[in-house]
Amino acid sequence: MAITKQKGDIAEAFVTYLLKQNGFNVLIPWGEDNRYDLVTEKNGVFKRIQVKYATPKDGIVEVRVRSCNNYNIIHYSPKDIDIIAVYSSKQKKVYFVPLNGIKNRSTCKLRLEPTKNKQKRFVVMASKYESRFDLLEK
Repeated sequence: MAITKQKGDIAEAFVTYLLKQNGFNVLIPWGEDNRYDLVTEKNGVFKRIQVKYATPKDGIVEVRVRSCNNYNIIHYSPKDIDIIAVYSSKQKKVYFVPLNGIKNRSTCKLRLEPTKNKQKRFVVMASKYESRFDLLEK
């Protein structure tokens, strides 16, 4: 099994565990041809989730907002998924980022710490999305 597949499996298992711990039903699609990895349901509200494994570097968790193989690069859109669940491997935390909250359609960068120069414009703090299960209930 490829290392990237193993990382994806670890992230999906961790996110599924957290979702179940927080009272969500978790549906797993059959096959590999879906843009989403999981579907959650709670109180009749369904959300399609793409799970990403990320290793923080220099205080930033960076995730590609796309899927790619040997032939295509496909950017996610709101018709494909609702939420990106970013599993941060070092912190063992999950950040639930709504797709409509991502400005750049190629990359999402979440800062774990404030910038050294105190910049706030265009800076997205990871804490804004940490364990935001409420975003899955709306």
